[in-house]
Amino acid sequence: MIVVRVNSFIWILVLSLLLQGCASKYSVVEFEILEPATVEFPDHVNQLIFLNRAPISLDIWAEQNQIDMDARQLVLLDTLISNNLFRGVQEVLRNSPAEKFRTPIWLSDRRTDTALLEDRMLTKREVDNICDTIGGDVIISLEFYSVGIEQHFDYYKDAPDEVQNHYYEVSNSLKWNIHLPGSPRPFDTYSTIDTLYFSVIADGEYLTLIPGVDMLRDLFYESGYKYGSYLVPVWNHASRILYRGRNDSLKLAVKHTDEGDWEGAYSIWNHLTSEEDSTLVAKAYHNMAVYFELEDNLDSASVLLDLSLEHDTFESDKYYREELDVRILNRKDIEKQVK
Repeated sequence: MIVVRVNSFIWILVLSLLLQGCASKYSVVEFEILEPATVEFPDHVNQLIFLNRAPISLDIWAEQNQIDMDARQLVLLDTLISNNLFRGVQEVLRNSPAEKFRTPIWLSDRRTDTALLEDRMLTKREVDNICDTIGGDVIISLEFYSVGIEQHFDYYKDAPDEVQNHYYEVSNSLKWNIHLPGSPRPFDTYSTIDTLYFSVIADGEYLTLIPGVDMLRDLFYESGYKYGSYLVPVWNHASRILYRGRNDSLKLAVKHTDEGDWEGAYSIWNHLTSEEDSTLVAKAYHNMAVYFELEDNLDSASVLLDLSLEHDTFESDKYYREELDVRILNRKDIEKQVK
């Protein structure tokens, strides 16, 4: 039986599910794989400092959303936005295997300017002073955000007074900088535009209306979660197919996987590799490759997948080859980032 190791880079969630529309040909194995962060922090970086520098101003709102907004509303909405943005970041950090980044320091030093943003970056002296005073190794600063909410209506062609679809489009733009002490320029800059859609009427049917504050809460939480996934390694869902088809032995092997007996299934696949039917042999090698990938033995999985492709060139195996190659290339980065 496959045992999930504590230090493994793979966690099996579901051993086998039927693939919709292809139940007689395939089964699906769903699991999670650890993917590396996009940012490669220097080895000495252990303590993160998050600094909120985003200006509080009506300029952060789209022009049509500024109507009738007063200072009190602006502050309340800014608090909602900032809290959920950083909550999304923290959720990723807390669950990442990069343990040293799980407890960052949170600071706020809001700017009053909304122009010449590039000229208002943190200086080398400011970065050095904050890191020395607080005891951090790097500053991750939220430089700016903007937000807008638009309302859309689609009408039936044959009944122009009746609404077919009514929905809200909620969007934002964000800019983050990463500063290392001793450097006059940002180590990394990240800008993004995110959009979510919330339906009120879909195909003429009323749906539960989501309040505007919940729209903002969801949007900025998702944006924060996305940026957190940019900073640290994260677990993401993946899936692989297991061939079953019409062959009785393949069907029996997949039944073993459904019951958690992967060794029994592997024994059947290994036996099938001596058959004369090249397509059957290719399927057996493919399934064996999945077995080794689930054991986090990527090199053996790669060799077996090559053998599968030598016997038959399934289109799905070409995609599997690409995904497995990416995992192998990412392996060194992951090992470095989670040590």
